[in-house]
Amino acid sequence: MGDADLPHPPAARAGSPPEITLTEELTTDAVEIAPDTYWVGRRDPGGIFFANPYLRVFRGGEGKAEQMNMLIDPGASSDFAVVQAKCASVMGSIRKTHAVFINHQDPDVGSVVGPLMARFAPHARLLCSEDTWRLVRFFNVPKDRYVCVDPYVKDGLRLPTGHQLAPVPSPYCHFAGAVMLYDPETRVLFTGDLFGGLTAKDARGLWADESDWPGMRAFHQLYMPANAALKHAVAAIRALDPAPEILAPQHGRLARGAMVEEFLSRIERLPVGVDLLADRNASPDELRAWSHVLNRVIATARTYLGATAETRLVDDEDLAPLLEPTNEGLRVVRLGKWAVERAVHLLTDAEVPAVANAVRYEAIFAASELDLPSPNIELADEGETAQMAAQLGSLGSPAE
Repeated sequence: MGDADLPHPPAARAGSPPEITLTEELTTDAVEIAPDTYWVGRRDPGGIFFANPYLRVFRGGEGKAEQMNMLIDPGASSDFAVVQAKCASVMGSIRKTHAVFINHQDPDVGSVVGPLMARFAPHARLLCSEDTWRLVRFFNVPKDRYVCVDPYVKDGLRLPTGHQLAPVPSPYCHFAGAVMLYDPETRVLFTGDLFGGLTAKDARGLWADESDWPGMRAFHQLYMPANAALKHAVAAIRALDPAPEILAPQHGRLARGAMVEEFLSRIERLPVGVDLLADRNASPDELRAWSHVLNRVIATARTYLGATAETRLVDDEDLAPLLEPTNEGLRVVRLGKWAVERAVHLLTDAEVPAVANAVRYEAIFAASELDLPSPNIELADEGETAQMAAQLGSLGSPAE
């Protein structure tokens, strides 16, 4: 593990974090989300978009620094009064901050860095990527207090207390230099904008549930550039050992338990940004054509799956809003290409290759016949026959 040039700072407790459910407590208290790991943000009743600053207190062992306090994504200047008060309730004073980590430079999560380091924490170090530093330096942070995390991506970062942290790059989520921070001791992953979202006005507490998905999906589709960036980041998260137990984003509510894997899976397949440009501008004729493709796919799937074929589609939380039942079958009302791709996955992912490929071929051929972009569909391995069919299915398909 690498050693960063961090100050050697100065106590003790352990146990399960308390369950916090009341909105009122969020307005006044630092909330312990994991041992020695605190949410120190601001919540105004009735709001839907919030920043999530975090405080991590590292306690050293024998021969190590006694204590090190790190602020993670400290937030905007407008929230600083609340943040500093909550930090003071944990560590005595905001002046005891030894390090500040930021995922990227956006003002809603980092504009307080300048005054914080200039006035309140004059010896603290700022940790971020080189790409982020190029912009965050304009918050008037001296270069001699900057620690670049890029060299520590491979082997990790060792603190003066003996703790180890893992910087995890998440490029283009939603900034080129975005870097997540993983704490393997507490198994908390600070994810930045990734997994952030809008919060329902009636949401209570810090922990996400199914009701958070619409706000998370909308946030990502607005601010993330492409699904490829999300897939890359999710793959990096899945490679972490031990696996994260808490996802702590900069916005919205935090994920734990079953919601961690649920959100990983959903974000991994979510179309965002440029993925949606063509579909967003689809003409009524194009949507009618995609509806024709979809109903051909359903008809083929019904041969093997019976009446459950349509049920799988209308029960899917992502696909259902894109479909409308008619006397002639399901009509695609928007995002035609993605809707067909999603439908094919729902109908075939759990099926044997012969059944799956029969449905997938139909989608490829139907789109080609109507001069639509070829759906992004992988064929199940059935040997040379599958390979030949895949090649035939791509012939004559227009480039996207």
